[in-house]
Amino acid sequence: MSSSPPDKERIGREMEEFFEGLWQKGDFWNFESSDYERARFAHESRLLAGRRYGRALELGCGAGAFTSLVAKLADRVVASDVAPAAIERAKQAGLANVEFRVENAMDRKWRDEGPWDLIVFNDTMCYLGWRYTFFDVAWFAHELYEATAPDGHVFMANTMNEEGDYLLLPFVVRTYRDLLLNVGFRIAKEDTFRGTRDGVEFTVLESLYGK
Repeated sequence: MSSSPPDKERIGREMEEFFEGLWQKGDFWNFESSDYERARFAHESRLLAGRRYGRALELGCGAGAFTSLVAKLADRVVASDVAPAAIERAKQAGLANVEFRVENAMDRKWRDEGPWDLIVFNDTMCYLGWRYTFFDVAWFAHELYEATAPDGHVFMANTMNEEGDYLLLPFVVRTYRDLLLNVGFRIAKEDTFRGTRDGVEFTVLESLYGK
C-alpha cells in the first residue's frame, strides 16, 4: 500500500477530460429534452421555493438546465462546471444574474468567496465519491458547511438506482446524505422524486440542509 497521497491535480484533469468528452457530444444526458428531467427539476425546485436568496452557488451546473431555475430564486448566482463545453452551452441561455465559470468544485475557489446563502449540488456528489478519497469528500462537506451563511441552505439531490450503476446504489447515496449531517448541517426539508427514464425506474433523494 502506498503512503503517498493521491495526485489530485491528475484526478482533476481526468475529471475534466471525462466530462468534457461527454459534453462535446451535446446534451449527453438530455437535460434539455427529457420529460423525466424536466419533471425532476420542477420537483426539486419546489423544495427551494418560498425564499429569496441573495447569493447562490451551483457546483457542477452542467449546461445550466437547473441553473435557470436557481436564477429565479436568487439575486446573484455563480455556477461552475469542470467541462468547458458545458459552460459554453450554459452561457447561451443569457441568464443576466448568473456568472458561469469553468472550475472543478474540489479546487474550492468558491470557499473564499463565501458565505453563500444557497449552495446547490445536484447529482454531482456521486462523481466526487467515484474519483476522490473519502477524506477529500468528507473535507469537502466540511468546507460546504463553513462556506454557508448562518441562515443559509445547501441543496443536494442524488439519483438512486438498485441496478446497473454502482455510483447510484441507495446505500452509497444515503451515506453522502448523512455525511453533510455529520459535519453540522440539519435537514430543513427532504423529499423524493420517482420516475422512469428510458425504461429504467429511478428515485432521487432531495435534501435541503440548514445550519
